Amino acid sequence: MLELSQDTGVTLPGGAGAVRFGMTPDEVLSQLTEGAITRRRQCMTLTREQYPELRHAHDAWLNGLLHEPDWAFEAEFDGVTLGFRGGGPGAADRLSRLDVTTTVPAPATPVAWDDIDLFGYPAGEVAEALPEATRMPDGPAAGAGRTATGLVVETAGLSLSLLTPAAAGQRVVLLGPDARSWQACCDGAWECAKEGDALTGIMR
Repeated sequence: MLELSQDTGVTLPGGAGAVRFGMTPDEVLSQLTEGAITRRRQCMTLTREQYPELRHAHDAWLNGLLHEPDWAFEAEFDGVTLGFRGGGPGAADRLSRLDVTTTVPAPATPVAWDDIDLFGYPAGEVAEALPEATRMPDGPAAGAGRTATGLVVETAGLSLSLLTPAAAGQRVVLLGPDARSWQACCDGAWECAKEGDALTGIMR
C-alpha cells in the first residue's frame, strides 16, 4: 500500500520507509528499491530555464510536463507509478509534489488517503468519502463509454482524476509545502493565474 499524507509525503509498501516532502532527489532515491526505479528521458518537454517566461514553466509543472533533470525518475509498485517533482524558484531541489498513476485498471497496490482506497471504488463513492472535495463536471475519456471525473481537495493539496469504468491512467496528485514556491509566478495551486502555456516553445 502507498499511504499518502500531506504532512509526511508517502509511506512505501512493505515497511520500506517513507518519502518525505522536502527531501532532495538523492534522499528520495536512497529510499527506493533499485529494481523499482525507472528513468525518464527528455522528450517534447522543456526545463524551467528553457521557457521564455516563468508562467509557462509554471503551467508545465502543473500539468506534469516540466522537465526536471534531477527528478527524471519514477518508482513502479504493482500496477501504479509513483512520480516525484521538485518545487518552483528556490525549491527546485526539494520534493514538492507526488504523482501517482495507475498502469492497470485494478492495481494490486492500493493508494490510500486517510484510510480511503482512492483507486478502489467508483468516483462517486470516493467523492462522498472526501467531504471537502470539489467535484468537477464529468467529461469524456479515451475508451468507449468511459468518463473522467476530477476531484480537488484544496485544503489537503489533493487532486484526483478517476475513470469510469476503471482503467489505466487514473491519477492522484499531492502537493507538499514547497509547492507554494511557485507563488513567485502566481497563487494558482492547480491552474496558472497568469495564463501560462506549457506548449510555448514546443508546439507554438
